[in-house]
Amino acid sequence: MRQPRYQFGEFELDAASRALTRGGDRVALPPKSFECIAYLIAHRERAVGRDELIAAVWGRVEVSDTVVAQTMLRARKALDDTGERQAFVRTVPRFGYQWIAPVKEVVAVVAPEPVAPPMPTPTSTSTSMDIRASRTWRRFAVPLIALLVVAGAWGAWSYFRNEATQDAAQASDLVLVLPVAVAPNDAEDAWVRLGAMDYVASRLRRSGLKVVPSEQTLHLSALAKPGTTDDSTAWKALRANSGARWVVSPEARHDARGWRVRLNVHDGAARVVEAAGSTPLAAAAAATDAWLRRIGRTSGDEGTPSALTERVQRIDAELFVGQLASARRLIDSTPASQRNEPRLRLREGQLEFRAGRVDEASRIFASILQAGESVDRVVRAEALMGSGAVEIRRGEFAKAESLYAQALALLEQGGADDPVLIGNAYNGRGVARVQQDKMDDAVHDMGMARIAMQRSGNLVEAATVGVNLGRIETQRGHLPQALQEFDGAIATFRKFDVRDYLAAAWLAKAEAQMVQVQPAHAAASMAEAATLAKSIEDPYLASAIANMRARTALATGRLRDAGTAIDDVARNGEGLDAIVQELRLRLALARGANAEAGALAKRTPPSGAEVPGSLALAAVQAALRNRDLDTARGWVARAPAEGQGDVSWDVARALLASGEGDAARAIRIAREAAVRMERTGSPDGRVLAGLLHAKLLLAGGQRDEAAAILGDLDGFAGADYRVAWTTLTLYRALGESAMVSTAQTRVQALRGERDAAIEPAL
Repeated sequence: MRQPRYQFGEFELDAASRALTRGGDRVALPPKSFECIAYLIAHRERAVGRDELIAAVWGRVEVSDTVVAQTMLRARKALDDTGERQAFVRTVPRFGYQWIAPVKEVVAVVAPEPVAPPMPTPTSTSTSMDIRASRTWRRFAVPLIALLVVAGAWGAWSYFRNEATQDAAQASDLVLVLPVAVAPNDAEDAWVRLGAMDYVASRLRRSGLKVVPSEQTLHLSALAKPGTTDDSTAWKALRANSGARWVVSPEARHDARGWRVRLNVHDGAARVVEAAGSTPLAAAAAATDAWLRRIGRTSGDEGTPSALTERVQRIDAELFVGQLASARRLIDSTPASQRNEPRLRLREGQLEFRAGRVDEASRIFASILQAGESVDRVVRAEALMGSGAVEIRRGEFAKAESLYAQALALLEQGGADDPVLIGNAYNGRGVARVQQDKMDDAVHDMGMARIAMQRSGNLVEAATVGVNLGRIETQRGHLPQALQEFDGAIATFRKFDVRDYLAAAWLAKAEAQMVQVQPAHAAASMAEAATLAKSIEDPYLASAIANMRARTALATGRLRDAGTAIDDVARNGEGLDAIVQELRLRLALARGANAEAGALAKRTPPSGAEVPGSLALAAVQAALRNRDLDTARGWVARAPAEGQGDVSWDVARALLASGEGDAARAIRIAREAAVRMERTGSPDGRVLAGLLHAKLLLAGGQRDEAAAILGDLDGFAGADYRVAWTTLTLYRALGESAMVSTAQTRVQALRGERDAAIEPAL
């Protein structure tokens, strides 16, 4: 993988490490200012337009001139460049900017960094980054990422039928369509509230208008009562919060003569358009087209909606609110003449996927694709994306990548398809590439997905892409950027009350905080996720939350909470034996229940089963506390070659060597692991390897050498109980009474329910 470094004047910009240095000294620079400089240098052969720069750096279009100007001002200040001098960056009036200083490009070749959480099997190499906290819940990663990949299939259903959405409607053309007020309010017509809302929105999109997505609409609609026609404070709030020029509040009424739909349109004044029809969608189509004519547009849609269109809208309305049984009844009751229609079959496949019947969903999507070009191009693309989501759930990532690539090719044939569909396709392919360590390609796809989502105005879908990007940044070691992505997504999901996505974002943030050795912060994030978990039906997400709750509770010494969370993991998840075993081992070790831990360690996984390094490390420590060398050897025998895979294996191997009396070999393994982690590891990996090395040196009486290592880890001693405890042990061995007192204070502050006399497990 080629990572450029750019040298210009006294400066050097390293794209890989995101560092700007001057004469070897790092220059403080906000992330967006750094990205502006990097983008301008990478495209220095030409002037870069303001809109292009915004799309590349911010990933959205609604960035003000003031924000861009301030960002560029900070960039110029870092370079000692001024608006008058312009030695590095030239302002191109009424267009953008151009890099004008001479640049020498230096290319360094580095090995690719692996993807820890999603991978089903360890693929790390001796030059790869170790992320232990991510691997500890690897069992949940694929289902969770699949949740965010297929989010568009269920959370943005209102976009999926639009074949001719214009690419970039101006913000002044944004419309907010509220749910339909239906009278009389019969149960049989309940679908009209959302189904007709979506149909009106779809028809408006086909005219080239930009429409606020359905999930955001439902949240915003709580600010006003549909049906009122005065331009009250509530309507102003709706327009302000949505950014919409028009707010459309539909009403539908039916009697013996048919249906009548009234559109109350608010744009600072109240306007009314009304039309009749034999069905709710026919009346909605006539009213929508009448309003479009008033503003000089045409719908570009079918004239009177067909019976199939109405049934599809009804199914979509049920899927949107999670009424799977109702959606299934609508599909099953479809007349035989429509039963094999591709649009209907597509919904059936989506329904089966949501219900967890992925094999049946796969069969349905395949049957749509087998019909070839006789099926509408966009429906084929959606079937390909559904098949891709199935393969991600199955762990067949190369197949998923190919399917999403085929969907993209179909969607881009028309040149003006729905940006949300394109965004979902890029997002799915990006996730599939993450699983295969194609990191640069994955980041590119995620960036394209986010731009597409934001261009469409779909902030919820853009935030799901942000969560996936945050996971990638975690795995690449760019932890501040990862936390920034998670915080942005959390703010969006909270605003629109999307609870399952919000819980997944808090979970991802906690994972990054554990990698960063911030267990207290991670526990606070998991407290937020745990509150949301009570209303989450997805068993994968619920189990993943319980798993991380247990890990953060163990790391912060809340042993009773850890036990409760472990029980939740055991109850909620099937096939989680290895995860539950590791958690119970670590709880027993923390409590000093060595006999219990020893018994758990004797339960080795079946031959051929994957063994996580973190489980092996816990089991080896439990066995050694019981002087059971044979059990410890059995676990280490499952390890990859030295220097390969998770650093937990190196730690387990070194501890076994020490237990066997081979101190020299133990210290050699520890030293090599520490060097590897300093070069390529995460903060948690560096702490683990450093603690191992220090403990072995202390055991061998090499106190000064141990002091040097623990001094390097001292920055973690205020947050990590393991570091604080080992540092206290060192000061006691050195006889430093003043330092012992300080260290004891730290240990007491961090120990929680742990007995400070018990050595914490690594």
